[in-house]
Amino acid sequence: MAANYYPHDEEWEVDEWLSSYDLSGHVEDVSSNLPFDIVTLAAAILVIIGLVIGLGNVIRDTDQQTLKRPSNSQEANEPKEQVPLPQPPPPALTNPTAIVAPYDQYILTQGVHGLSYGHMAIDIAAGKGITIKSPITGIASEYYFDAIGNPTLVIENEFYRVTLLHGNYTIGVGDKLNIGDPVGTEGNLGNTRDMQGRSCRGRDCGYHTHLNVFDKQAGTNINPLDVIGD
Repeated sequence: MAANYYPHDEEWEVDEWLSSYDLSGHVEDVSSNLPFDIVTLAAAILVIIGLVIGLGNVIRDTDQQTLKRPSNSQEANEPKEQVPLPQPPPPALTNPTAIVAPYDQYILTQGVHGLSYGHMAIDIAAGKGITIKSPITGIASEYYFDAIGNPTLVIENEFYRVTLLHGNYTIGVGDKLNIGDPVGTEGNLGNTRDMQGRSCRGRDCGYHTHLNVFDKQAGTNINPLDVIGD
């Protein structure tokens, strides 16, 4: 086997390298001859790795915050939360002369009638059990059953006296009402009849509201259709 050649400018000569072995073939401790401390080098490498990892985390967090933060143009374009302004009550609630139909939708089942008993009433219907609403803002001044069994509800203010018949009313005398407040449901109680003129007492027919309007300023009944529309 050819011998290894080591230049003279190497720190270790061949003889010095050979002398580092003992007869048993084990290398003697030559750490004192190394040009640097391996432990110190390893520690330095670990410190550098830690700095690199830490710097990477800082850069990553900064990038994420930059992505989450909206730009000035985005902030300017984002709609601002609108605080709702208080709305005035509907005109009907503040107008004591306002009067409306007791239903949102209805059909006219009988025109003006009742002159023989002091009414100028109409009959209107929306359907069995449909909510009946107060036609005016006022007070429930009367609630009774007349001589022939008609449930009678009277609501009035300084301008009108409104009379409703035949419903299943759920309010009591003295109750204060706003226009449109529920007062009961459509029924067929009392003297109601079907389309053939037959009594509906005890039968499932004749559901409607008898509506009469007395104008206190004029001192007389008026045609309800003139004030609630047809």
